[in-house]
Amino acid sequence: MSTPTLAEWLACSHPDPRQAWADWVAHGVTVIPVGTLFSSVRIPEAIVHAAVESTDPRQINKVLADRLDGPVIHDGRGRNFYPLIGAEARLDWDTTAPGVERLAPATQLGVPAPNLHRYTPATPIYWAVAGYTPRHCGSAAVALLVRVGGARLEEAAT
Repeated sequence: MSTPTLAEWLACSHPDPRQAWADWVAHGVTVIPVGTLFSSVRIPEAIVHAAVESTDPRQINKVLADRLDGPVIHDGRGRNFYPLIGAEARLDWDTTAPGVERLAPATQLGVPAPNLHRYTPATPIYWAVAGYTPRHCGSAAVALLVRVGGARLEEAAT
């Protein structure tokens, strides 16, 4: 028995896996409800930029790959990052960082096609950090990224 690819795993999270594949081919994105195999946290670009001290997409993606060790979606139009975390992952953090939110179960998340790895006007939702096998970002690493970014933004505002 072989390990499924990340794309196969994500498609299985869709109510109709064949529809997920069809959406990826036709539109470059499908909508998958979170909460079964994975969840996610919405993190505004400003917090990520502050945490990694860069606005360069290549640098950001490299730092996120190193620090979070899991797949991360970037919505370039909505200006948010979405690290994939375990559906049951505990996020023990005390943050007032504006715009940061763990997505509630059944929230629909735009998931890019497996081959989309950079922003274009036609494909604004893409993989900032791609994955090839099913896995999640570490919830503690996500919480730390948010705390650091939030603190740096707060410090810059004073």
